[in-house]
Amino acid sequence: MKPIAEKDCQDIPTDPIIFPDMPAVDGLVFRSITDEKDAARLYAVHAGRIDRDQVNPSSHFEDMPSLDDLHDELSQAVAAGEQDQWFVAQVCERVVGYSQLTSWHEEDDVWVYFIGGWVLPAWRGKGIGTAMLHWGEEMARHSAATLHPGERFEFAANASSTEHDAAALLRNKGYYIAFTTLEMHFDISTALPPAPPLPAGIEVRPVLPEHYSQITSGIIDCYYNAFPGNRYRTTFDRVAYYSAEWLKPKYDPKLWYVAWDGDEVAGQVMMVIQNGQVHLSQVSVRPAWRPFHAVALLRLG
Repeated sequence: MKPIAEKDCQDIPTDPIIFPDMPAVDGLVFRSITDEKDAARLYAVHAGRIDRDQVNPSSHFEDMPSLDDLHDELSQAVAAGEQDQWFVAQVCERVVGYSQLTSWHEEDDVWVYFIGGWVLPAWRGKGIGTAMLHWGEEMARHSAATLHPGERFEFAANASSTEHDAAALLRNKGYYIAFTTLEMHFDISTALPPAPPLPAGIEVRPVLPEHYSQITSGIIDCYYNAFPGNRYRTTFDRVAYYSAEWLKPKYDPKLWYVAWDGDEVAGQVMMVIQNGQVHLSQVSVRPAWRPFHAVALLRLG
C-alpha cells in the first residue's frame, strides 16, 4: 500500500490496525471505533448501500440501523470497553465499511460468533470485505480461546436475498445457509374474509399480569426443538423469561390475542408498534392445538 501524504489525508488514525493481508488500496487504514461520534460515519455506509442492496428501510430484519441506534450502540460499546469489537475501514477521512463482532451461547453448547459487515458499493471488489471477514474470524478465535477454552464455537453471518455481493463473498469463503428468516408483508387495504370461529372450548381473554408466566411458557413450548437438538436456540435465563420482564419495554398487552383452552394457553398472536408500523412479532400455537387453531387465531389478530 502506498504511503499517505499528510496533505492528502487529514484524518489518518494514530493507531491503525495492521495485519499481513492488507488490501492494496491507496489510503486505506483499519481502526477500531473511537466513540459515539463515529455513528454518523457508520450510518453513511448503510445509507450508501440502500440502492445496490435493495434495502427496505422499514424492514424489521434487514441490517439498517437508525442513526440513534448506532449512537446508542457505540456509547454502550465505549462504556463497556468493547471498542475492539468494531472494525472500521477508512480511506482518508471517509469510512467506506465496517464490521462488528457479537457472540452468544446456544442450547446445544455452541458459542456463535456473528460477524456483521457492510461496505459501500463503490469500494467493493477491492478486498476490503474479505479483510473485514478475516478480522472477525481471527477475533472470534481469540475470544473463544480466551473466554471459552475447549468449548465448541462457530462463525456466523447474514445476507438478505438482495445482498448479492455479501452472499457471494460468504459462499466463496465456505459459509453455507443454515436457516432462513422470512419477512412477509400484508396490504391492509385488502379486504379480509370473515375470521373463522374458534374451535369449541377455545376463547380469547384479556391479558392480565398474572397470565404472563403462562404465556411465556406457551411461547417456549411452541418453539422447543424446532431444530434437532435445539440447534439455533439461544441460551436464556428461564427465571427472568418466565417473569416476563422482557415483555414490558416492547410489548403492549392490549395488542396481544391469547387463546385459552380452560386453564391452558393454546396459542398467541403478539403485535408491536415500531417506527409507525404494526409488526406481528409472535404468532405461535402450542403443538397439542395445531394445526386447525392457527388460522382462526391469526385472523383474530
